[in-house]
Amino acid sequence: MQSRRSFLSLAMAPLVRQTPFAWSGIAPGKWVRISADGPPAPKIFHGGAAIAASRGEVYFFGSDTHEVSPAEKVESNSVWRLDLVTMTWSQDYQPDPKSTYRLLDDGQTVTTASRPWAMHTFAAMKWDPSVNRLMVVSHPAHARFEPHKRFPMFKGDWYKHLKPMHWEYDPAAKQWMRLETDPPALFAEAMVWDPDHKQMIGHNGTRTFHFERDRNRWVAYDAATVAGGWHRSLVYDTYAHRVLLLGLNSGSNVLWSYDPEKHRWEQVQVKGWCMPANGATIAYSIRQSRMLYLANDNPDQYNNPGGKSATFVYDSADCYWNRLDGDSPELYGMNYLMQYVPGHDAFLHFEKSKDSANRIVIHGFRLDPGAKTGV
Repeated sequence: MQSRRSFLSLAMAPLVRQTPFAWSGIAPGKWVRISADGPPAPKIFHGGAAIAASRGEVYFFGSDTHEVSPAEKVESNSVWRLDLVTMTWSQDYQPDPKSTYRLLDDGQTVTTASRPWAMHTFAAMKWDPSVNRLMVVSHPAHARFEPHKRFPMFKGDWYKHLKPMHWEYDPAAKQWMRLETDPPALFAEAMVWDPDHKQMIGHNGTRTFHFERDRNRWVAYDAATVAGGWHRSLVYDTYAHRVLLLGLNSGSNVLWSYDPEKHRWEQVQVKGWCMPANGATIAYSIRQSRMLYLANDNPDQYNNPGGKSATFVYDSADCYWNRLDGDSPELYGMNYLMQYVPGHDAFLHFEKSKDSANRIVIHGFRLDPGAKTGV
């Protein structure tokens, strides 16, 4: 007989914060709203985030680059960070104006300050602990929307020839570096850090890519899931030693598993059920071998104007999905910002709220270690 977790209803009132932040205030089984100091980062629909556990910080980078506007407004190439010790927001530098944007001969894009342009990042942004740098593999592909109005300084059809780029950011020095690695096309796709083999892995539906840091190169493998499509999300399953993939732009609840040694994907034969995902909001607990999935409780998995969500947990030991009882925080469509904080075995969900003026609100969650799934 399968057992079901029982969870208390959540109290959405802000948690009273101490300095340093009291992680013990996140009780198991409850979503809790967390207060933070400083102006919060803006919520970017097509932006990404990455946690540097060794530094106790989360970094946010990316923009919704569709409109005719100055770069310092909806198009921003600035980096924001959240200090997890004090729960304090900060911005690393003011965004570069479009007057500083430059095109290189090979289709790469830079600013005069040696930074990337404002661009979508999705899930192609992760922390590489082997070099203590943030890695972003993307490019401003959506510069093609009204390019002559948005970038009048450039002539011709330059926007048709933009090249994927490999950027890395040193948060200690607050400096970007552009690496010549001939990176894969991971725009609107996903990457994940493989701690077993100390490598970054990317996937775009058709092929899977491993970054060999010692040789400074990306290696492509003919390992496919669903050809075509986008908005995938990846986590690394430290129990099964596999990459897990959830989500597709058409909406999918098929869970895929990738073997980094055999270079092969296969569908996981799961027990239970979860809602479909388009840009899945997921993170993985290495301590409990379980993946948290905050799902849009709406038929349209791309847009969820009501913000209603549901919380699911995937247990790696028995390949079981379980929907948790109780309320869940707001979620307005795809969101690549959720992070797992290993030192506190807690999850942080970053999303705007109805009263946040499009700025990020933080919610914390801790899995109940005693509420294991029985099959």
